[in-house]
Amino acid sequence: MSWDLRQIRRELHRIPELAFAENETKALLLQYLQTLDGIRIHTFKQSTGILAEYSHGTGDYRLFRADMDALPVSERTGCGFESQNPGMMHACGHDVHMTVLLGLIERIVSQRPEKNLLFLFQPAEEGQGGAESVLGEGLIQQFPVRGVFALHVSNGLPVGKVSSRSGVFFGIPQEFDVIFQGVSSHAAYPEQGVNALLTALDFMRLMHCDIEDLASREKVIWHVGKVNSGTVRNVVPALCKLEGTQRSLAREVQDQVNALMLKNCALAAAKTGAEYEVEFLGSYDPVVNDPDLVSELQRVCAETEVEYSEAETALTGEDFGFFTTLYPGLLFWLGSGCGHPLHSDKFLADEACIPVGIRIFERLALS
Repeated sequence: MSWDLRQIRRELHRIPELAFAENETKALLLQYLQTLDGIRIHTFKQSTGILAEYSHGTGDYRLFRADMDALPVSERTGCGFESQNPGMMHACGHDVHMTVLLGLIERIVSQRPEKNLLFLFQPAEEGQGGAESVLGEGLIQQFPVRGVFALHVSNGLPVGKVSSRSGVFFGIPQEFDVIFQGVSSHAAYPEQGVNALLTALDFMRLMHCDIEDLASREKVIWHVGKVNSGTVRNVVPALCKLEGTQRSLAREVQDQVNALMLKNCALAAAKTGAEYEVEFLGSYDPVVNDPDLVSELQRVCAETEVEYSEAETALTGEDFGFFTTLYPGLLFWLGSGCGHPLHSDKFLADEACIPVGIRIFERLALS
């Protein structure tokens, strides 16, 4: 049996689904997995995740993971196999990740090595707690796992190149909402109201000053990407909501930024008389690569004529960090040869990267 992986990638690309709603995606994956002998398929009670078990050896297991969910982005790639689900798109390459993992499983089953391996299709990586959900069910912990592996396509690398690093690879994201509540009034009588938008702007000014100072000592990002305020052009806005994210490399820095937010909210609100509320949303563990597994990746690249380069630590978020907290782990960038950035409506990984990813995963699985 030999699957048409290019066609599978296109099938997956056409049916993007958001976090914890990857039902059609799950059905398609199972359609292929159920044709294979030598694996046992497990599903999760609380999510759409799939765990394929290959138990034909002795000792510990290596786990290989691919994420399943898409993003709320309207596709503009013009690729000919665009998303059929309006407002959703595989703009982060998870269609490629799943295809690589399927290709790996097919190769392992055809070769029948005396190994113990797990293959995880994980839902809800994009900020919705998918890794925590599957780990929370305890199924994976029933196996003696001694290594976890994942890859992520990279628009910044050409096909045939990979990149990684030892230690902290991906940082800690922390999402947040900040709400300022004021009092509305006519724009001609601003003294009769409490301007929530001006309060929010002062808060942002204070934060940017503090973050600029902190960034001189630590690698950190603080960003507001969405602001909602006001209803009518001639009315003082009574409500302003800020939605944003911060990124850092250490929990102590994350805590410091959160403390700065609370301090500056209080300062800005005290000036105008507004009230405020801060909600700290989901946060990931940092992705920490095991040095021995990075060395193993370098060796595999040399053996397979794939160019390896040392990566910079990234302030992107990846919930694979929850796995590297529990187990020795390895995440690496897989060159995808696309000129458009991840998460953009034109991102489309080159299908030529799929066999490269499979080849590397296969060598790591058989090590």
